[in-house]
Amino acid sequence: MLKPLSAFAALATFAVAAALAEPQVTPSPAAQAQQQTPQSVDTMTCDQMASEMMGAGQRMNSQLDPQFGVEANAMQQDAQQKQREAMQQVTNPACYIPFLGMACAAQQQQQQQQAQADAPRQQARMQAQMNRLNNSMAGIDQSRMQAMSARFQQMNCQAQMQQSGQAPH
Repeated sequence: MLKPLSAFAALATFAVAAALAEPQVTPSPAAQAQQQTPQSVDTMTCDQMASEMMGAGQRMNSQLDPQFGVEANAMQQDAQQKQREAMQQVTNPACYIPFLGMACAAQQQQQQQQAQADAPRQQARMQAQMNRLNNSMAGIDQSRMQAMSARFQQMNCQAQMQQSGQAPH
């Protein structure tokens, strides 16, 4: 029983000694800047906030799963198709003729049943999209971005930037 413990202790000692023997690496100036506490949102100018929000947006975009856009387009097309079908049914004059209207009612009921059957699949699609979006925000301080966005709006920065000839961010 003591032999395994002493072997483990020896390994731990070697690991600590090796770690202490490694030269200390000084972080690059860029890494040091990231480690420093960021400027308080309450003291930032419009330009500073726009720059930081743009950087966060670019980071999100680079981290966003390409499937997000593919799935968003597919979901939009599905919604538009269902809307067209609903409009066709509403504008179908046969649905307002006695006895023929029963066929329209049956078709509406069938569409409602299909929508109920599709609900779990649609919820899963939406959850997958939310997961993709959340994953794209890894490493971004969301509460800081929300505070910055609120201050940006409060200070009317977009209008100020447009008046000064800068492109809105």
